Amino acid sequence: NLTTPGRENLKAVGNANFGYFAGGQDSPATYRSDVDRIDYSSDTSTALDKGPLTGNRAEHSATGNQNFGYFAGGLPGVGSKIERIDYSDDTVTALSKGFISTPSRIRLAATGNANFGYIGGGDPGLSIVDRIDYSNDTATASPKGPLSAGKSYLSATGNQNFGYWMGGSPNASTIDRLDYSN
Repeated sequence: NLTTPGRENLKAVGNANFGYFAGGQDSPATYRSDVDRIDYSSDTSTALDKGPLTGNRAEHSATGNQNFGYFAGGLPGVGSKIERIDYSDDTVTALSKGFISTPSRIRLAATGNANFGYIGGGDPGLSIVDRIDYSNDTATASPKGPLSAGKSYLSATGNQNFGYWMGGSPNASTIDRLDYSN
């Protein structure tokens, strides 16, 4: 169970040991900054409340590596801001980091590998893919190759070599693949 019941439009990220659920909203006008952590070794217990995001956000994206989780975009009014949670000290407030290249992006999706996070799509009908360099995460994310078309409400996944974005609005049935090496 989440510590704040009834949340929607939240995002999740994690590593080999823990999963983190952040942000969301519990009514159309009430956005949240809560971060809840589940422990994979004890996945029957209630999630633990951890350090919050710096502000409320929903309809954002999340990606990360073994050490950090990144949250980017979203409502209300945080559309280009990136925040980072440190898994080794997850009781403190998330840190503000760089920005994604396009302001006011919502309903986007992210994936990544050990070194970079890739954030793609989003409203209003964007095909942009931005890359966060985890070794320099205070810089503005750099635009990379675009998706095949503008999409929002999409999903993403990937591995060490490729990122995949699928579905989305308007009625997208395509799967886009980004080769991290190019």
